[in-house]
Amino acid sequence: MKELRIGIIGTGAISNLHAEVWKKLPGVELVAGCDIDKDKLEKWGALYGVKDLYTDFRQLLARDDIDAIDVAVHNNLHTPIAVEVMKAGKPCYSEKPMAASYADARTLNRAAQTYGVKLAIQTSSLFNNQTRIAKQFVEKGKLGTIYHARSLAHRRTGRPGMDFPLTTDFFSSEIAGHGPVFDIGTYFVSQMLYILGLPKLESVYGVMHTGFFQDPRLLRGKKYEVEDLGVGIARFENGLSLDFYQDWALHMDEIGNNIIAGSLGGLKLINVDAYGGRLANAEVYHRQHPELEFFGFEDGLAVDKKLNCAMNEFPEQQINPDIMWFDNNQAQWAAYLRGDLTDETRINTPLINMNTMLVLEGIVLSNKLGRSVTAEEIDALTVSTAVRKQVTPWGTFEYGF
Repeated sequence: MKELRIGIIGTGAISNLHAEVWKKLPGVELVAGCDIDKDKLEKWGALYGVKDLYTDFRQLLARDDIDAIDVAVHNNLHTPIAVEVMKAGKPCYSEKPMAASYADARTLNRAAQTYGVKLAIQTSSLFNNQTRIAKQFVEKGKLGTIYHARSLAHRRTGRPGMDFPLTTDFFSSEIAGHGPVFDIGTYFVSQMLYILGLPKLESVYGVMHTGFFQDPRLLRGKKYEVEDLGVGIARFENGLSLDFYQDWALHMDEIGNNIIAGSLGGLKLINVDAYGGRLANAEVYHRQHPELEFFGFEDGLAVDKKLNCAMNEFPEQQINPDIMWFDNNQAQWAAYLRGDLTDETRINTPLINMNTMLVLEGIVLSNKLGRSVTAEEIDALTVSTAVRKQVTPWGTFEYGF
């Protein structure tokens, strides 16, 4: 097995989940890290035993002994830095969302084609047996004709940087771009579109709100510039509808589950993985294991069935050891880099996320215009929000893309 040498750009909170997985995967070595915050970088390096540390990502990219780069920065820096990574000829694994606008996601996707390098987007909700079983039910026709789906995520109080300890960059429009619509919406919409076979989007109507109580003491002198709630409905080809609901904070305990509804049956998706997966976050994964329930008819009788994803996970792993490639983002990325998986056999996360970004951007544009928008309008009206110039203690980085 060829050893893969990985470098990470961005050593904030999410990089810890990435690093945990890189350290666990056989045949992978985490050899370098980069961050403009030197103190944070050095603590991260000590924690994971990484000695080669950089405050200038260009120095990291200049090395010829690194096989691939993991981009773990904030939303509006994904495209600028990931494009530079691919321009340097290095395969790129980038954190979600793909970008903070459809325009920037499109640029990122095109860069992979232009520079002829491999690209993947972290989308842990795709890599578990909840998703696999649901997709099999759809493909085998067990739900009949599917006409509606719901993509939903709710937190009672869960605004990053305000309600729990993360950087205030999460509510900066310059750095984050958006709140839950992109931050967690990307997990839920990507999973749903993948299960449904990437149906063609026709139109979106959406509304966004910033209405939840803000304690000024928790803002730490910053301004809260993103939404805390986004809702909408998307129409796809053949009349399929998807209602969309994503919040970071709402005065309510429970508001429901993700669902897929068909003429012969329906699926309830419980505990969708929006936390990185089993290898990255084992405690949360086992406490909130992704599960499925089926509702339909058998012999003319209405039935409810638990599909026991957790119970079926171990037998699945024993029967097919290569299932790990489809059980974890980074394990699949490593297999893809080695050539064990191809563009045809891997889960194509850039393609799935491009479809997702079209829906998410539709929510934003519809909210701005006060009307529904077509897929063609989204493609035409989207604009880049990515950072073009970044002033750091170690110099000014100007991004040309």
